[in-house]
Amino acid sequence: MSLWKIVLKNIRQRRLSSTLTAASIAIGVAIVIAVLALRAQTQEGFRQSAFGYELVVGPKRLGALQLVLNTVYHMETSPGNIPWSRYRELEAHKAVAAAVPISVGDSFRGARIVGTTPQFFTAFNYAVDGACFRFDPDRLEQAMAGKEAEGAFEAVAGARSGLRIGDTFRPSHGVDATGDAHAEKWTVVGVMAPTGTPNDRAIFINLDSFYEIRDHRQSSGISAVIVKTKGGSSADRLQYDLNQLPDVMAASPAAVMAEFFGKFDWIPLLFLAIASLVVVMAGVSIFVAIYNSMSERRRPIAILRALGARRSSVLAIILMESLALCAAGAVGGLLLGHLLTAVAGAALSARSGIPMSAVALAPEEFAVLGGVLLLGALAGLLPALQAYRTDIADGLSPSS
Repeated sequence: MSLWKIVLKNIRQRRLSSTLTAASIAIGVAIVIAVLALRAQTQEGFRQSAFGYELVVGPKRLGALQLVLNTVYHMETSPGNIPWSRYRELEAHKAVAAAVPISVGDSFRGARIVGTTPQFFTAFNYAVDGACFRFDPDRLEQAMAGKEAEGAFEAVAGARSGLRIGDTFRPSHGVDATGDAHAEKWTVVGVMAPTGTPNDRAIFINLDSFYEIRDHRQSSGISAVIVKTKGGSSADRLQYDLNQLPDVMAASPAAVMAEFFGKFDWIPLLFLAIASLVVVMAGVSIFVAIYNSMSERRRPIAILRALGARRSSVLAIILMESLALCAAGAVGGLLLGHLLTAVAGAALSARSGIPMSAVALAPEEFAVLGGVLLLGALAGLLPALQAYRTDIADGLSPSS
């Protein structure tokens, strides 16, 4: 009989305790895997540099975090505007390579409507399948002055917005999809290639048509400006200068999100500590279960020795039993952890637009699995040594 057959027989004889022990390990490992995966992907998604947004400029009364969430991640709400003249100043600034105006406040079936110009796509290298919407600056000036103007009502839809070329839609006022639909109708003329950013869930319309909406006319301001500088220290200097102005503020999305996650980094660490404690306690239960069963195993072990089994084989059987329980729990926890990641990731992605993958393996996961197997070896070591020292004569004697 092979060693593994003996190990499996021992585990089956203690089916209930073995199952509960492996399940405890699986639960702990699953929580660790899910927390590691969600933490890594969330931080990567919110901190990623692929946006190319060096600065966002918005109303002074808007906090930096809300400004970034609203402008970059299409979350929260924008409580006000900045003067159109500030955008013109930024556009002409010697340190600015691109200044992209943004106006928000409407939505369609949960997707945010973003009024902007074609420069949004060219400045940040967003590919569009189909055509980009037409933009008429003269019409924009007329609309901001409260005058009606003839022009295009066109849109470029994000890859995950649910819209395709040729579709038409009427946005609703507000961002919670409960407002009344506007009378104006837009036609989708292009679809952005997937970007892996919250922009995939947004719908972009020409800024001049945004102000053709009856409720938006006679507005001389915009929600925010996304700024791309010419490099060097110009971004820091420009941010400082803008923050000295009375009506606007500038924020670096990368710095704001790093500070935000720094404040709450203890939360995933707390979950990791709790989950690790669950795994350790499961390892202790393996040790206790095997150690307490050693008195029952003295005779079977002695018989194995009498039949020619070496001491090393007896030691290996006990270690393999402990490792098998930990390995079963680790594999089950790995699968359950990625299932939890899929469920929680879908909810986070729907709320933030940050794509989450349930199948991506983080390097830390291999360390977790290795740590669980090491725990199994340690849990079985003392009982294995006890079995190794079992004397054949004592094991076979009636008193034993």
